[in-house]
Amino acid sequence: MKLLEKWLHFYRIYTLGYSIRRVNPDELEIRHLILDAFPRGMIRLIFLAILGVITFIDLQHGVRPFDNQIKAIKYDFEWAFEPDRFIQPLYEGHIKRRNNPMFISKYPNEKILPYEEYRKPYLERDSLRLVRPIFHVIWPLLLLCILFPPRPRGIRINRKKKVIYQQHLGKEYWLAFIPEEGDPLSGIVYNLYGLYPFSLTGRYSLQIGIPEKDGKLPFLMYGCYPNPSLEHNRYLLRAIRDFVREDNPASLKYVGRCYKLPWLNPLIFLFNVGSIFRMPFNQKLADKQIEAELKAWKKRNENSKKHWFDAVQRQQQSVNQDLAELKMDNKI
Repeated sequence: MKLLEKWLHFYRIYTLGYSIRRVNPDELEIRHLILDAFPRGMIRLIFLAILGVITFIDLQHGVRPFDNQIKAIKYDFEWAFEPDRFIQPLYEGHIKRRNNPMFISKYPNEKILPYEEYRKPYLERDSLRLVRPIFHVIWPLLLLCILFPPRPRGIRINRKKKVIYQQHLGKEYWLAFIPEEGDPLSGIVYNLYGLYPFSLTGRYSLQIGIPEKDGKLPFLMYGCYPNPSLEHNRYLLRAIRDFVREDNPASLKYVGRCYKLPWLNPLIFLFNVGSIFRMPFNQKLADKQIEAELKAWKKRNENSKKHWFDAVQRQQQSVNQDLAELKMDNKI
């Protein structure tokens, strides 16, 4: 039993790397589930479904899968760069027909056309023959961009500056403060049991809300999709606590600069792995806004800071109470 518990603990710690990466020694980033993991996986599932349908239809007709598509592409390239390969047999038929005695007796004035004159209408008629090969070069690149879209930036935890922040619409950053003492999660509101996208029963999505200046609390979803374990979200929040409190926490032992590749989890791999590049992140602008917010924050007195954290915690208690009524424990 103890061996099983040790294995489960190791697995939960190791799989944190699917959802967390180190930006630098003092900053973590948690994957943005909705903008990152989920769309990528859905696009790939649709693509695999299309490939499956094509394969099924081809096999039903006794054809090798994708043989017709391959032949069509090959034909377009050959027709563009070696048109004589198709026109020459037609020209030979033209000569044979014009030399036929019956044809000559019926059409004595018809002459055999020179090859260059004969092939000219074919080339002029198909004005797109040189465009189609270019399209066959472009669409695989577009497909790669769709199947491997750029990775959006997730929520970040900076223990040196004592802030948790999220890029919003490129030029704005939502910011939550980490208290000097007490729970590092006091400045955010979290929900361990957010509904999964398109799921009516699964409540496994980690939702984190950062209060806006006007008091609104937009919840966004974070972590890999789907979850490697039911305790994954809880371990994610505990890892944030450990990161702020300790220099080298054991919970982040397997977290590196890049998200780990879940080789043994096909669905997690499908949804989370593969990006050509990351979306732009203006670190200078982020630092500038953070410094401005921190400057204003430091000017507040202790009562004002406490009031801010208390307001956030009241919202957290409300979330906890709502989940408790559903017999769900949202406490870390």
